[in-house]
Amino acid sequence: MIGNTLKHHWSRYEVAMEQAVSESELKAFERKNNAYLPEDLRDYFLSVNGMSPGVSDDAFIRFWMLNEIKSISEGAPEYAAPKYIQAADSVFLFADYCIWSHAFGIRMSSKKKQQSNRVYVIGYLPAIPIANSFSEFVQIYLTDKERLIANF
Repeated sequence: MIGNTLKHHWSRYEVAMEQAVSESELKAFERKNNAYLPEDLRDYFLSVNGMSPGVSDDAFIRFWMLNEIKSISEGAPEYAAPKYIQAADSVFLFADYCIWSHAFGIRMSSKKKQQSNRVYVIGYLPAIPIANSFSEFVQIYLTDKERLIANF
């Protein structure tokens, strides 16, 4: 559902995007990272695999492909200190603004069900919580993009 919403939105604005991934690719990601994708993020990847390389939307926000997603510890170790964000290994970067002016990360769990999959703005001290789920993040993206690109 959330994936189709984004796919439709990007199609209207002619944003180049990648083909959906398979369930087996999602499971391989989860095994490799010892983290379960929340259902809304899983739905997204089963509908569309992010924006094509080098492509962003009209606000310079780029949603990444599954193979680009990394934990903060792996993808941006300079933001992995506990004083910046707790349990950086469980926060996975999935999008960025203006070629990494700042990025967005979602908390994932090594357990199948997790109550909160909080989304953070990464690149400011400290990390800034911006949504309680990927779905809420997408809703902000679709209705109030300024909140995602503001100078925090």
